[in-house]
Amino acid sequence: MTGVFTLLGRMWRDGTARLDAVLLRLATRRHRLIGVAILRVVIGFATVLYCLSDYSKRRFLWGPDSYDSISTAKAALPRWNFSIFLWSHSTLWFEIVFHAAILVALAFMIFGGRALTLVQAVMMWSLHNRNQDILEGGDNLAQILVLFMVFTVSNAYFAPGAKQRRARMREQEQPTVPTVLHNLAAFLIVFQTAVLYFAAGYWKITGKMWQDGVAMYYISRITGFEMSSAYAHLTNNAFVGTAVCYFTIFIELALPFAILSARPWVRKANTVALECLHLGIMAFMGLICFGLLMIGADCTCLRDDDYQSLARRFRSVKDRLSQRRWAPLPTGGMTPVAMVAGQDGAADA
Repeated sequence: MTGVFTLLGRMWRDGTARLDAVLLRLATRRHRLIGVAILRVVIGFATVLYCLSDYSKRRFLWGPDSYDSISTAKAALPRWNFSIFLWSHSTLWFEIVFHAAILVALAFMIFGGRALTLVQAVMMWSLHNRNQDILEGGDNLAQILVLFMVFTVSNAYFAPGAKQRRARMREQEQPTVPTVLHNLAAFLIVFQTAVLYFAAGYWKITGKMWQDGVAMYYISRITGFEMSSAYAHLTNNAFVGTAVCYFTIFIELALPFAILSARPWVRKANTVALECLHLGIMAFMGLICFGLLMIGADCTCLRDDDYQSLARRFRSVKDRLSQRRWAPLPTGGMTPVAMVAGQDGAADA
């Protein structure tokens, strides 16, 4: 019995030591900075694109005299939701708020920061809640993720002063509340994305059309989401349509397991597959903002180490290609000057 208690005590100490190490790591160093920064850029760009794509129709879609009246929009809002577009029937108020949303999204995309993230969340929620008839689906996820981003450092990359900001964070690697909040919010972003994909894959796998591999065929026939006829022609082939259906289900169900995998290539391969899926949706179905927002969410599923290894691989390939491009041609021991001189002599003879 003494040996059993000794073994249990040792296991307990080892477990608590590992837990302490994990908690200390989460409290002293911010993680997923690159993924959160990419998500910031994508959300800002998608919001600007969302506004400018229908800029000439803005009053019809979101204005006080639009087909979706302010009273109807207020009645359709779920409890606790809001929209500052609904505060006034004034056209001037609408123009100010609408153009402020564009400017805030631009500033958020370029600069980031907690204050701008909070303002971006308010403006984006207001814009989406003003008229929910024209949303594409990714907006719902973005509304949740942008709230988590308020507690993150979203401008550690791809923002002015990002390099100096990262240097200060490295110098101040000690347990702090902001670091804990950043990591908790970043992991909640990843968790929300993983749950969304797993639920989507689960509902697909329980649907008969997805089981039969014909779902993509019927989706390609929806004229409201048709940007290219090539998609419909591709899904006419039973093998292609079935392969796309099963491929979609597989990568969606695999995402939570890929995130938890200790093998970096699994995370990278699954994320790249998801990006290809959404690029296809953007190209063939025209759901541009939806695809962009989902790609931004996918990017948070990779760790900073994954991005750094990809950057090293890209630089290595680039260096090899540049060396091959500028490598001197074989001249049989003759220098370029000697070759030219020999050619001139032959011409004179």
